[in-house]
Amino acid sequence: MHLTLVELVLTMSTGCSESRSNSLIHSLGVARSVIHRFRLDRHESTRHQHTADMNPRKLGQTTIVVAIAGSELLDQVLSITAVVGVEPLVLSDATLVRRHWSSAAMVVLGLPEATRILALGLPRRAEVYLVSEERDTAQAQQVSMRLGAAVVPLPASASWLSDAIAEAGGTGRGTGRLICVAGGSGGVGASTLAAGLAFVAARTQPTMLIDADPRSGGLDLLLGAERTPGWRWPRLANARGHLGDLTGQLPSIDGVDVLSTARGEPPPGSQLHAEQLKAVLLSAMRSHEMTVVDLSRALGLHLGETLRQAELVLLVVRDDVRGVAAGREVARELEGECDHLGLVVRQGRSRLLEPKLVATGVGLPLLGSVEDDPSLVLAAERGDPPARSGRSSLARLCRQVIGTVPEMRTVNEKVAVSA
Repeated sequence: MHLTLVELVLTMSTGCSESRSNSLIHSLGVARSVIHRFRLDRHESTRHQHTADMNPRKLGQTTIVVAIAGSELLDQVLSITAVVGVEPLVLSDATLVRRHWSSAAMVVLGLPEATRILALGLPRRAEVYLVSEERDTAQAQQVSMRLGAAVVPLPASASWLSDAIAEAGGTGRGTGRLICVAGGSGGVGASTLAAGLAFVAARTQPTMLIDADPRSGGLDLLLGAERTPGWRWPRLANARGHLGDLTGQLPSIDGVDVLSTARGEPPPGSQLHAEQLKAVLLSAMRSHEMTVVDLSRALGLHLGETLRQAELVLLVVRDDVRGVAAGREVARELEGECDHLGLVVRQGRSRLLEPKLVATGVGLPLLGSVEDDPSLVLAAERGDPPARSGRSSLARLCRQVIGTVPEMRTVNEKVAVSA
């Protein structure tokens, strides 16, 4: 019989006697052998300094490192990993964490181990969790601020830790598709294309549109949703690690959930950062089949994870000499961060350069072009979302682009298999 997460939390909460600990381990079935094997490894690593390197994991496999001296806390964490279906690397000595500090997908520490890690002077990293008993939460918070770790009091937060472990171990990662849109220069219509892609996709699948340009003025304005209630980015300023389903919390327009930037004086600490974007993206890809991100032209380090997750990144470039020159520079920045880049050419009324010539100049494959359409400007002023009409040239382009994403996914899967 397999123990559900709810049963696991209840079992933890009802006492810590040895009899209950044994019943917990035995009720886990397969997990029992996992827990006892880790206990053996823990004692053996004290006698053999290289036990951590003898773990049978293959190079490149996701690793969750656990370093907790307290047997009761360790049993709770290992019970959670067993239920989730993730096998962690357990270390008995906090100093052994050093060799896995940069490569591990997640690091789970007890309070004494976190204090020793601080003494090692290791650089800060994401996905570090400090587990403690509830009575030690205040002390753990003091250490966590210096370490940059999230505090997880057990057993109260067992469910939350389970979600975080599932995400880090890959068992909680969503299968939704991600398309990013960037402008080669200002005013080329990247936000309009991003919105159009979202509204076309929403006709057949759950879709989220994310505004990742803090200087855009807010995508909700483009969609006529500035007064629609729901969360904007400032509400998610402290998003870290595992984030729940945002469906129902965001403004929704024609079936598109929209996460927009806000207007006015930004509150302190409200700038978009890497961990915040990652948490939102992974949540979106679990709950939505399609996520479209309108990128900032100022490509910073905080967008790196977004670009790496994307199956397709579109660069929108004007059909003139300066547009090509600017697009080439942005393409150079993007090429090192993502696998699949495509070009969309914005054609002005003068049609200065042919789209194929623009693609040659920028050095990217041409996925389509879109002409200046005065009706789009008027629609935006009225608050009508782009591509709402399925017969518009923008809607046709969006359907064409979305149709290329399954091809990109097939290529990615073949590369992963061959690797």
